[in-house]
Amino acid sequence: MLLRLLLISAVAFAQTDSWVLMRGIYPGQDTHVHTRDGRKHKGRFISASDDGVVIRTGSGDSSHAKKDISKVSVRTAGSRWRNAAIGAAIAGGSMGGLAANASDGDGDFVAAAIFGWGLIGAGLGALFPGYKTVYSEVKR
Repeated sequence: MLLRLLLISAVAFAQTDSWVLMRGIYPGQDTHVHTRDGRKHKGRFISASDDGVVIRTGSGDSSHAKKDISKVSVRTAGSRWRNAAIGAAIAGGSMGGLAANASDGDGDFVAAAIFGWGLIGAGLGALFPGYKTVYSEVKR
């Protein structure tokens, strides 16, 4: 009985409107507004109301009605560190493995290859900022 109640409440929570989370976006935060027609509008967050959202783009302020929005995402600072760590692990691990095969097990060469390629991978990973979805329309 308790499990059934938990499942019902989880489904009900998943289908609630997440528009209230728009209040947590601070002015000036990098924002992507995805509209139902498939366009992505990039800009800095200005405000949100019950009816829509306003962002500042390169060509001026852009207002979008809630009924036309499919998703709103904001840039997150912590994702750069995560992306850098993933890039370092992938590049260092893969190129370190290749260096181990090519060098017949020379430990110093392998360590240098892992370190060097890890730094390159971390730099490339950090180039890609992460975005967190704040609002996504409920598909019914």
